[in-house]
Amino acid sequence: MRIEPRGINRFAQIVRFLRVSRLLLWTLWVIYRERQRVVKARQRGNYEVQPNIEVLLKVLRAFRETALRLGVLMIKLGQFLSARADMLPEQALSVLADLQDEVPPAPFEHVTAVIEKEYGKPLTEIFSSFERECTAAASLGQVHRATLASTGETVAVKVQRPHIAQLVSMDLSTLKFVIWVVKRFVKSDFIDLNGLYREFRRTVYEEIDYITEATNAKRFREMFKDDPTIYIPTIHEEYISRHVLVIEWIDGIKINDYKALDTAGYSRLETANRTVKAYFHQFFEEGFFHADPHPGNIFVRKGSAPDNPVIAFIDFGMVGTLTSPIKRGLRDLFLALVLSDAKKMADALHRLGFIGEGANMASIEQGLSLLLENYYGMTLGQARELEVSNVAHDLDNLLYGQPFRIPSQFAFAGRAVSTLVGVSTGLAPTFNFVDVATPYARKFLDLNAEGIGKIAQDVLKEAVGAGQVLLRLPAAIDRLVGKIEAGQIEVRLANLPGSGRRARRGNNGATLSNGGSFGGLTWSFFFGTSLAAGVYLTSLQLAAPGWFCLGIAGISALGLLFRR
Repeated sequence: MRIEPRGINRFAQIVRFLRVSRLLLWTLWVIYRERQRVVKARQRGNYEVQPNIEVLLKVLRAFRETALRLGVLMIKLGQFLSARADMLPEQALSVLADLQDEVPPAPFEHVTAVIEKEYGKPLTEIFSSFERECTAAASLGQVHRATLASTGETVAVKVQRPHIAQLVSMDLSTLKFVIWVVKRFVKSDFIDLNGLYREFRRTVYEEIDYITEATNAKRFREMFKDDPTIYIPTIHEEYISRHVLVIEWIDGIKINDYKALDTAGYSRLETANRTVKAYFHQFFEEGFFHADPHPGNIFVRKGSAPDNPVIAFIDFGMVGTLTSPIKRGLRDLFLALVLSDAKKMADALHRLGFIGEGANMASIEQGLSLLLENYYGMTLGQARELEVSNVAHDLDNLLYGQPFRIPSQFAFAGRAVSTLVGVSTGLAPTFNFVDVATPYARKFLDLNAEGIGKIAQDVLKEAVGAGQVLLRLPAAIDRLVGKIEAGQIEVRLANLPGSGRRARRGNNGATLSNGGSFGGLTWSFFFGTSLAAGVYLTSLQLAAPGWFCLGIAGISALGLLFRR
């Protein structure tokens, strides 16, 4: 006799609506209030104002505890927010970062009912054995180990929870209502709440559609078919449905089970290397990536040789894409970094969707300039020594303190990279993330001979723009020089002590008034800027623009000598 799980009664729906709306109203209001305060202060040039981290942590811990009790969409929303550095400061993100999607399993009778309804036949006709205890239970579904009656093959059966579509619809409606209420009372320029809702809704509906997951899995299997170091389980085509999925069972060791990996003799460094390379192949070469690389979704296959660990991936419900327009936008962003040009960076970020219409571009450019100062003049050797966590810290501070909004694909990519850094350094503390990433990034940015030539042309265009022979001479510098020559601006030459990651400007300096000293300042400026740009560009193997700038530095040095 088939047991149909009952739907959610009206009273339970009302109670859930009240609990969820109360949780969301308070959480979103505090998140909005703190970010608004910080962004407004930085737009006024005040970089000392910080969010009230104690209040944020208190609210997010309460959200976390309640989300674990409510399950379903609230856990997913917490995970979604944990990737949003444009909404939460770094310390607050960590509260939600390890929010695990683990809930008590649904009753076995309900699981049986879902399978039999989906396939239209008794469970025993499909599977010769079916374990009652699930191997994993999440808010949207759970996995059972079984044996196919037709082939005798051991499989993983992923079953959606009963009436999950109803719960998802309810919680999304509540979220939409809460956003409407918040927007009625606050100016929502600082957080794109409607965009947040649209991205979250799309993500959730993709994840509860197992047909989409099967399509994703088949695409990943095709992607790695010629790579013996990576394994993607087979999807059983005849059992693909919207609510049930039958997948090849993977016998393996979880990638964070260090003791088991050591016992089996696997090299943890090589395991980290292969896992990260697989992801960079997805990011940079395929433009299609697994967006949920937590340790429960990555295994070392049992039976693979100790010196040849085979990495297996599972769970393809969350994926991200990097399209050709995104690739072009990232290349423009890279060029802006080479030029250390905050305005070009802001323009590239605007095209990539990080900056909304009507944003305060002057404030954003100032924030980008401060970030660039930390890394300007850094060689590739120095870049390899950077701690990824330090760079992430600087980026998080920038994203939170300026009116940025992170497009969903970049949020997924950022979360995946953040998780990968944790996984790889946990496996092997000496693992160098930057070294592995560099060749993939060069290929992605088209830094072959033709691509470098194109970048060199762009750099040279900047160098000769407006008839000037400086690498970085936007119109603002022309206006500034004119004011200095007219004696309208006092210029101070500061000491440059080399402390920290970059040389910081000192407080001591000599004042140059209007007069003959300005010529020396001009030649010094030409010399210093051109020399720094030339050394930096040649370190990036951009020979043509590098030698061009070094030539300008030589001419400037002669100018200084003749003045003496």
